[in-house]
Order: sequence, then structure tokens, then C-alpha cells
Amino acid sequence: MKQEYILNKENVRKLVKFLTVFEGKTLTRLKIDINHKYNKTDSLENLTNKLRNGTIKVSELIEVFDVLGYSIIVRKK
Repeated sequence: MKQEYILNKENVRKLVKFLTVFEGKTLTRLKIDINHKYNKTDSLENLTNKLRNGTIKVSELIEVFDVLGYSIIVRKK
């Protein structure tokens, strides 16, 4: 069964946290996996600040969802 989640500016942080826990990870583990897969060195604090401030880039969200095993699909309303 496919599950869909609607992503909007107000729920990005909550959705990332929810899906991280849903997939059995912590935010720390998620960031370690992102850094490993994408050869990055930035910190968990950097990610959480971007999520809290709403300044995360689309490319970074794609990496987050990829590591969690999700795709971003855009469709007309």
C-alpha cells in the first residue's frame, strides 16, 4: 500500500521528523547516513537549524527523503 504525505512550508520539519522515526532512525543516524551517502561533513545541528528556520534547500530535502527511502513527486492540484 502506497502512502502519501503532503509537503508544505509549514510541515517540512514535522514531516521529516515523523518519517525518520517511522523508518526506525534517529535524526542523528539520518544525518550520518546522508553524510556518508553524499560525501558531506555538515552537522546535525546544521540540518535541524535549516528545518526549524525553513531554509532547507530542495536538493537537501531530496537527499533526506532518498536516505529515508522516499521519492518526491510533484503533481498538479
